[in-house]
Amino acid sequence: MQNRISTIIPFWPSVRWNVLAIILITAMALLIAVKSSHAQQSTPDQRRIALVIGNDEYEEISSLEKAVNDAVAVSQSLSEMGFEVTTARNIGRRAMSRAVNEFEKTIQPGDLTLFYYAGHGFSVSGQDFLLPVDIPQAGPGDESLVRDEAFLTNDLADRFLNAGAKTAILILDACRDNPFAVPGKRSIGGAGGLANQPLGEGIFVLYSAGQYQSALDGMGPGDNNPNSVFTRSLLVELRKPNASIVDIAKSTQVSVRDLAAQIGHVQLPSYYDQILGSVTLNPRAENVGVRGSTNEFQEGSTVAMLPRVDPAPKAGKGKPIASFTRSNAGWQATISLPEAAIQFGYRIGEDGEFVDAGTMPNIDQRTGKPMPVTWFALPPDQPAGTIYVTWRDKRGEEAGVFPINFDPNEALRAGQKQILEQLWTAWVAFPDSNKGNVYFTHLISYRCGISRVEYAYNNSDNFKQWTLPECDPSDPHRIPTDANIWEGVPDGAENMQVVITYFDGSQSPKRNFNVK
Repeated sequence: MQNRISTIIPFWPSVRWNVLAIILITAMALLIAVKSSHAQQSTPDQRRIALVIGNDEYEEISSLEKAVNDAVAVSQSLSEMGFEVTTARNIGRRAMSRAVNEFEKTIQPGDLTLFYYAGHGFSVSGQDFLLPVDIPQAGPGDESLVRDEAFLTNDLADRFLNAGAKTAILILDACRDNPFAVPGKRSIGGAGGLANQPLGEGIFVLYSAGQYQSALDGMGPGDNNPNSVFTRSLLVELRKPNASIVDIAKSTQVSVRDLAAQIGHVQLPSYYDQILGSVTLNPRAENVGVRGSTNEFQEGSTVAMLPRVDPAPKAGKGKPIASFTRSNAGWQATISLPEAAIQFGYRIGEDGEFVDAGTMPNIDQRTGKPMPVTWFALPPDQPAGTIYVTWRDKRGEEAGVFPINFDPNEALRAGQKQILEQLWTAWVAFPDSNKGNVYFTHLISYRCGISRVEYAYNNSDNFKQWTLPECDPSDPHRIPTDANIWEGVPDGAENMQVVITYFDGSQSPKRNFNVK
C-alpha cells in the first residue's frame, strides 16, 4: 500500500490542476452563459410597459378609418399579456409630445418598453416620421415643416433606452399612401411608405410594410374587419404564448403578404432586429386573464389644465381677436378664438396664474363638451398693459399663450366706433314727445370714438357740424349738463343725412333718416 501511495503521489499535482482548470473553465462558461441569458432574455418578472397611439382624425391631410381601432385592439392584447399600457387617440403635436414625455418618465432600469403607432407616417430624406393629427399640409420644399411638426422614430427609441429601458420595441403601422398627395398637383415625397432605416443596439422595429411600400387599411369593399391588414395579422400572433418578437414578426410577415396578394397588392412587413438574444412579449406558459393594465391618456390629466409657464403659440395656430367694451361699471374683454375649445383662461400681466373663465350651460356640437366662456371683466381704471390668453382645443391640447395689448384709451375709442357702426340706426332720434326736434343723445354718449359729426337735410349736401362735448375717459358715457343735445328740424325737412368721421380718420357712409 505504501508503494502504491508513493507511486501515485508524484502524479497527483498535475492531475489536480488539470481537473481544477477544467472545473474553473466550465464554471466561467456557465457564469458567462447565465449572465448573457440574464442580459438578453426577457423573463416573467420583467416589467413591461407600452405606449399605444392611434391617429385617425387628421385636420389638414387625409383622415384614416382604422388607426384608432388598431390602437385599441393592440392595447387590449398587450394588457392581457401583462403590459402596463397607456393608450392615446387622435392627438396633436403638443399632446403627442406630452404622451411620450410622460411615458418616458415611467421607465425604470431594465424595463421592456413597447411603442405601437397606427396612423400616417412619412419619410423625409431617409428618415421616418410619425404624424400627429394637426400636422399641416405640406408641399414641395416644405420638408422642414414635416421635420419640425412630426416625430422621428430614431429619437423615440433612443429616448426609451436612455431612460433606462433594457429593450425598446417599436411597432409601426404607419406606411399608408402619401398623406400629402393632392390630386392634380405636385406633392412632397413619393408614393408613400417609410424608409425602414436602421436603428441602434437594443432596439427592435417591426414595420407594417417593406421599404417605401404602402400598407393596406383594408381588403377593399366588403371587408368589415375593423383593423388594418397588418394589425389584424399582428393581433393573431400577439395572442400566442411564449412567442418571441422575431417569431411574431416572421409569422406576421407571411400572413400580411398572403392577404395583400389576394387583391394584387404587394405588402411585406419588415423588421429590424438589434436585440441580443431573444425577447418574449409574454414569457409565461399560458395566458391567464388580464394581468396588466390599460390607461387612457388625456392631455391635461398630468398637468394643470392651464399652464403655469408660457408655452410659445403653436406653429400654425390662428391668433385670437380681442375686443373691449366700456360701460359705466368697467370693461368687458371679449376674445374670439380661431378654433373650437373646451377651456379658456386669461392672465393680467406677466406674473401669476391663469384664471379659468368657466363654461356656459350649453354644449358645443364641435367638441361635445360645454362651451367655454371667452369673456371677462376688467375694472374701469384698468391701466395699460398686456393681457395673456390661452385655451385648450377640442383634443384638450394647449394652444400656447397669446399676448394681447390693452390700451384703455385706444380700446375705448375702438369699442365705441364698433358700437356706432353696429347701431347706426340710433344715431339720431325724432321723439314723439318732442315733435319737430332731432336729438343727438346717442352720438354724444359715444363721442370718444368720434372726431366729427356732420349732418344735412333733404339731400342738400349742405352739411353742418354738430359740436360734441370733450371725451372724458374716466366716465365716457356721461352727458354733461351743459351739452347741446337737440335742435329744431327746419320746416319742410323730410329726411336727414348724417356722416361721422371716427377718431382714426375713417369715415362712415352717409346715413339717411326719415324725419317724423
